[in-house]
Amino acid sequence: MDPRTVKFICFAAFGGAALWAGYAARKRQWVREEVSRHVHLHTVVWVWSSVSLLSLWVQPLRWRDAPLAMVQVILVGASALAAVGVCRALRLARPQIAAVSISSGLGNLGFTLGGYVCYVLLTPHATALGIAIAYVTVMQVAGVVLLYPLARHYSQHAPGDVGLGRLILSGLWDVRAAPLYGALLGEVLGTMKLPVPGAVGQWHLIDILFYLGSFGGYFGIGLRLRLGDSLKLLKGHAVAAGVKFVFIPLLTVAMLMLLAQLHWPLSPTARQVALVEAAMPTAIQSVMIANLFHLDSRQASSLWLWNTVLFFILGFPLVLLVVAGRPGV
Repeated sequence: MDPRTVKFICFAAFGGAALWAGYAARKRQWVREEVSRHVHLHTVVWVWSSVSLLSLWVQPLRWRDAPLAMVQVILVGASALAAVGVCRALRLARPQIAAVSISSGLGNLGFTLGGYVCYVLLTPHATALGIAIAYVTVMQVAGVVLLYPLARHYSQHAPGDVGLGRLILSGLWDVRAAPLYGALLGEVLGTMKLPVPGAVGQWHLIDILFYLGSFGGYFGIGLRLRLGDSLKLLKGHAVAAGVKFVFIPLLTVAMLMLLAQLHWPLSPTARQVALVEAAMPTAIQSVMIANLFHLDSRQASSLWLWNTVLFFILGFPLVLLVVAGRPGV
């Protein structure tokens, strides 16, 4: 087996172990379910923001690949709206429509899956990682601007809820937006060609942060996981799977072809990153948004789990096929 594939499998196994640890800790009442929020908060603020900063400092995004931002914004909005349309046609309940549409619009493109896949499987590794981090940063911003209104529309307002405008601003400004500002700072430092501290490479700091971020993300979601809820959302699982593993890959390919026709083709590495990320399952952020808007976080967790399982059955073999078919990768 290719060493890069083995490296990714080890990372995925570590994430699975962290997920199980969170689930077991809650089941045995070692850790309260509510701790999940604090675990995710500190993971986002300290670990994910550090990865964003270092990745783009090492390799900032080039102007040639700037259209990736437009591609990702379109994917977030189009995927969520497509899921809403199909869910309405299937007459799913409002809580299910909310959970499925948000899960469809957000992908696990960053530190806990897609970014690491690009880092390990694509070359140059630093370039692929920098592009992937820029890609997921755009997704996070688009998720706040485009999906917060969708979540509020389907949510049951609780007393004390702030207005949507203030909520969107807080999503872009408060401490949870630390990865966005880490990415922007890294882009500035990289563009200015300021030297990256030698310890980053010597201590394999980015690899360590990836594992820390994976533990925090998966352990936190394991605390919320309810396996018994899975069978209650079979139609929702089918819709999310169709959007993530059929609609998004096809739309991504179509947009890459359109960019080439418009004489703004992406660099080879950027195209590879876009294709690899198109195969990723739903994001941990979908569960966080469900919590924020008083949606059914258990349904969101169930969608996240089984969409991720389907990725390893359907998506990951496709990723290996894409990578194997690209010379020099």
